[in-house]
Amino acid sequence: MNTAETSRPGPRSVIVVGAGPSGLSAARELERAGHRVTVLEEQDAVAGKCQSVTVDGLAHDLGGHICTNRYERTARLMTELDVTTERTSRYRVLDVEDGTASRQTMAFLRDEAFGRYRALRAREFPRIAEPGLAHSARVLAAPVAEWITEHRLEAMAESFGTGYTAAGYGYLDDDVPALYFVKYAEMTGLLSSGPELLGHAGAFTVTGGFATLWRRVAAELKDVRCSVRVRSVERRAEGVRVHTDSGLLEADDLVLAVTLDRILPALDATPEERDLAGRIRSNAYHTTVATAPGLPGDAFYFLDRHTAHREARGHCVSYHHRYPDSEVRTFYSYGRPGDVTELLHEDVARLGGRLRDVHLHQPWAFMPHFGSADLEAGALDRLDALQGRDRTYYAGGLPAFELVECTVAHAQDLVRRHFPPADGTLNPQQRIKEERKS
Repeated sequence: MNTAETSRPGPRSVIVVGAGPSGLSAARELERAGHRVTVLEEQDAVAGKCQSVTVDGLAHDLGGHICTNRYERTARLMTELDVTTERTSRYRVLDVEDGTASRQTMAFLRDEAFGRYRALRAREFPRIAEPGLAHSARVLAAPVAEWITEHRLEAMAESFGTGYTAAGYGYLDDDVPALYFVKYAEMTGLLSSGPELLGHAGAFTVTGGFATLWRRVAAELKDVRCSVRVRSVERRAEGVRVHTDSGLLEADDLVLAVTLDRILPALDATPEERDLAGRIRSNAYHTTVATAPGLPGDAFYFLDRHTAHREARGHCVSYHHRYPDSEVRTFYSYGRPGDVTELLHEDVARLGGRLRDVHLHQPWAFMPHFGSADLEAGALDRLDALQGRDRTYYAGGLPAFELVECTVAHAQDLVRRHFPPADGTLNPQQRIKEERKS
């Protein structure tokens, strides 16, 4: 079966692999459209890279948890599920050399370079803030450092580079395409005006840990199975068969909310899928939750490291002190696990603190992405062209960008585009499509 599947009316059965934000959002959208869904998750809990851990009775987020005024879909989910939110900690840039903290410089927004950027956006990538990446990938395929220099946007790097690196997307002088830096900057909400969300003028998060939201989404679904390992997948004209360590499942369609390279060993992959999977890159990113007294507190600190100087690699790039009455902090680093732990001791000591008790260390294969040459050659277009082929759909950070709002919006739109409601009515996206045809 080599051609893309056309949308079929009536209820369909769908297996979703992955119970992070993209998988759960897709599953929720499918069920709301009247389809039957089974969600499979290899870990023992839902939430993916939005996990939270409790230390001394307080929730600490391990991965994604900061929402900006661009997080409209996520905010809508929070409202529908009655999730309580709170303002995030203030942001500060911490000078590694002298330990002084300052506000993030937003000089770019007052610089003449901002006008050049807005003109460039309108001319070359006007859809960058929309769900997905393929629509803007080719024009932003150049390595970010080259792109910044070409367009004289050094002020943009100064304003957004430290936060970009702190969030796990890489260093600005690494071989990372400009696409990802620009998408990040747009999603901060600082480059364009947006609505106040859930009563917050600025950034916000979930009270009691961001995983709370995804647990509520999962609790609303009919069939979510954790601690289930997918052993093999067979896709045929009549449907899909998924063999797991707890038995065989059959369905009409398959939604992969995990990266293609991760599922590849179990997938009856086509040559196109194998080729794309072999081109996927990711960052070795780490979260460490530890008791560390003596450090500057009561803020989310970005350490002033957004270029990959040799001596910076492996060192901590940010830490979050969320609760003023606690000495527990969440640290974020790049590198190999052993190096990260050793260097974290050095970093904390250098800043005047002491790394006492390490409560948890979580490595991530973070930010799945394609390199510049692959983007320019159309890798994301090729992935998009596979949607629906062999009864398979692809969600998650690779086609959407590794930010919660991006993966949620892409997953919702993917379902609305390819899975008509079971009762035969048209969702808004499909209605617009039909009106254009007529």
